[in-house]
Amino acid sequence: MNLCEAGCERLLHLRNEGVATLFSDGLGLVLKALSISRGQFAADVGVDKSLISRWCSGSVTPSAHNLARLTRRIADRHPGFSLHDWDTGLDALAAKFGVFTAPVASARGLTDWVPLPLLEESAVAVRAHGASYEGFWRTTRPSSEVPGQFIHDHVVLRCSDDGRMSFRLGVMDIRYVGWAMPLQNKIFGVATDVTTGTFVFSIFNGVVRQRAEVVDGLIMTCMRDAGGTPIASKCLLERVGDLTGNVQDDIARLDILAGEYPLTPAAAISELFRNHLWDDVGPTALAAGGETILMMSLARSMSRGAAYEHRGTIAAAEPS
Repeated sequence: MNLCEAGCERLLHLRNEGVATLFSDGLGLVLKALSISRGQFAADVGVDKSLISRWCSGSVTPSAHNLARLTRRIADRHPGFSLHDWDTGLDALAAKFGVFTAPVASARGLTDWVPLPLLEESAVAVRAHGASYEGFWRTTRPSSEVPGQFIHDHVVLRCSDDGRMSFRLGVMDIRYVGWAMPLQNKIFGVATDVTTGTFVFSIFNGVVRQRAEVVDGLIMTCMRDAGGTPIASKCLLERVGDLTGNVQDDIARLDILAGEYPLTPAAAISELFRNHLWDDVGPTALAAGGETILMMSLARSMSRGAAYEHRGTIAAAEPS
């Protein structure tokens, strides 16, 4: 095995251990230290800009060939840089380039969006009970593109030892990659499809003291129409499987799940779920005792742990 192959084997090992890759954090740090844009670096290396974005997010690890090429391009600008430097740790890498590591090491730039105290609070929550949310999930939400039907996405949540929770969503050929943060009995999520630059934002009601099996909340994104119309909807997540312990195997499984036909006629959705996700809002609804705005109140939440058997039927546990 040559040095390039050994370097890639090390990066893959880190990912399979469920830890944020040293490479993705390090690459972001190096590009910032050298004041190189992702577009400029992509041109230097000879790859598409979207691939640089996936390397920086940690969703993709470079091949041995690309790892060698990008390392050479960095060495052209910073003589003495080598493949070995990717494995020395962020502090050592930062010292080599004379930069400060805290923003990159703590949250890969999330400190630009979220105050550090909240990130630290979320990290405590992830370490304490983040494992209760890890796994594969299937969404059920009203379809914006086919009115009268519901759509199912698939989601995988994974925690790392440093207090972060990755969030990956797939439906057909679309892949959103980002982060989820448990805070104040809510799960806040943000992810991006790097191909189109589209965001998805979510807020779900959490589950206390149990392994979560169902969570509900609201999501907001943009339609794939000419104007990228902003939309929001109620959404229910049901657990459909556990992690395998191997990141690449889990990504492959998500690809299989996401490839399933995602639409379901409303009549095929249980009446309980249909009424929960598909109710009227506005003045007319208010006059009938409903709500004027879209909301998923804790009082009506279906977020819960495992269902339990009672007198021969499956009954949902009380909202937790």
